[in-house]
Amino acid sequence: MTVAARRDVAAALRRSRLFAELPEADVRALAGTGRTVELAPGEVLIAEGAPPEAMYVVLEGELEVSRHVGGAELLLNVCGPGELLGELGIAHGRPRSATVRARTRTRLQRIGAEVLDTVLTHPQSARALLVAATRRLAQEEALVRQHERMAALGAMAAGLLHELNNPASAVQRGATRLRELLATAGDREDPLQPLVGAVPVPADPLARGDAEQALAGVLAAAGVERSWEEAAGLVRLGIDPAALARALADLPDRRGRAVHRLTRRAEVTALLEEVAAGAEQLTRIVSGVRPLAYVADDSLTDVDLHASLEQALVLLRHKVPPGVTVVRDLDPRPQAVEGWPADLALVWNVLLDNALDAVEPGGTVTVRTRGEAGDVVVDVEDTGATVPPEVLARVFDAFFTTKPVGRGTGLGLPTALAVVAQKHRGRLTLTSADGVTRARVVLPRHR
Repeated sequence: MTVAARRDVAAALRRSRLFAELPEADVRALAGTGRTVELAPGEVLIAEGAPPEAMYVVLEGELEVSRHVGGAELLLNVCGPGELLGELGIAHGRPRSATVRARTRTRLQRIGAEVLDTVLTHPQSARALLVAATRRLAQEEALVRQHERMAALGAMAAGLLHELNNPASAVQRGATRLRELLATAGDREDPLQPLVGAVPVPADPLARGDAEQALAGVLAAAGVERSWEEAAGLVRLGIDPAALARALADLPDRRGRAVHRLTRRAEVTALLEEVAAGAEQLTRIVSGVRPLAYVADDSLTDVDLHASLEQALVLLRHKVPPGVTVVRDLDPRPQAVEGWPADLALVWNVLLDNALDAVEPGGTVTVRTRGEAGDVVVDVEDTGATVPPEVLARVFDAFFTTKPVGRGTGLGLPTALAVVAQKHRGRLTLTSADGVTRARVVLPRHR
């Protein structure tokens, strides 16, 4: 190792709290006795379960630390220059508890296990090692517990979705069949059915009142009881007064019964449509939640981004404030990427929840997609208040939030960033200027 290279390594070691308090001679000795390791993106430095043989100081680049939990790979941390890796395995002499993989082109300094005794002879370095180990263990334990809780909730939600989906499907089938039976019965038995839809239903209240008065007059002249009550239903059916008068003239003995049957049948049809619409909405909600509930079974697949975004919008529809408009500006061409549906669903929920929470009545939330040669760009924009620069600088920090207790999804931008950048090899940025705050996700089509 050249003198200049040893000097660079010593400067990097100084940036680590573990070596910051060591005497200069010891730092130079460490820089000279270790060796430099270079990794390409995606290359593994430490494998989970491997024996501990050294620790590493990051000189350049970024690495991700992950662990297999419940059959899935859980991202624990992202490390950059000056950070220490592998010291816990050296300290307790146990197999590696996590896998460390290069995110970018990375350069590290490898320091053998025998150096630990030298470090522990200096109180400040020993204290730094203890603090770093304690903090890392606490963070990893919290992440693992959260992952296990989410898996348990997912299993419970999956069972609940199954129970909801069956009756919703049954209601839809029943509504469709009942609609067919009503249409067939009406054509055969109701002599006034051909009058339905003859004229447009008035949208203006005054015009609707005039139409009701005209129909009520026809019914009263024909001797139909409760003419005003029946007239309101006939207006909603688009009945023409003149055509109704001619049809009633041909029914001298059963006018009232025919009118009553027609209006009640229309009321039943309207209620049936309402039931069918509710069942359809319930089915859409079940479809939207399904990727989140079956996260444990999630695997790498082709994800339809437009369908994924629509599912998120369905789930968050109840959070749209009054007076706020949600605009879809989607690429006319289908857009798909290789990815994990459940993870991307979480990203859209986080970004849309933040946007809906920020916008005021009269504002707009826009979901935009654009397909590029090798990527797909997804923008979630809102016209809420501009985010201050000091807040923008911290939005991706762990545990940072501007929301009061009890608000928010509990899965913020740091989690979304990890999903996009680490798991999908994409980019997530947040900008706020000129009255528009934009969260932009760039996903490669192929991983």
